[in-house]
Amino acid sequence: MEHKGSVPAPEVRHEKGNNFKTDIMLPLSINVGSLHLLEDTTLKLTQGLKYGLVGRNGIGKTCLIDAISRGEIEGFPKDIHTLQVEQEVEGDDTTVLQHILNCDVERKALLEEM
Repeated sequence: MEHKGSVPAPEVRHEKGNNFKTDIMLPLSINVGSLHLLEDTTLKLTQGLKYGLVGRNGIGKTCLIDAISRGEIEGFPKDIHTLQVEQEVEGDDTTVLQHILNCDVERKALLEEM
């Protein structure tokens, strides 16, 4: 897949900034070439909630998350913590819980310090 190089490795951050002080409500349109994936819609995110996107292929989920992560949506706060996870990864014997704990760089540093 072409976009995989632009997806940062998952990383849990405990200091997330203070830019998500209120709900986010922004007008949004996303086009890929001549294809209108999201047109004349509103992106609404409520402070304190976590979101995941689920839907059929080709409707703009990845394009939306990429645009948020790259800071391409005008008016979207820059220091809100976003985490992208590839939809296709090579499996191994690591449990989901261990994978998430491995992403917590602050926790890892504290354990190594101990």
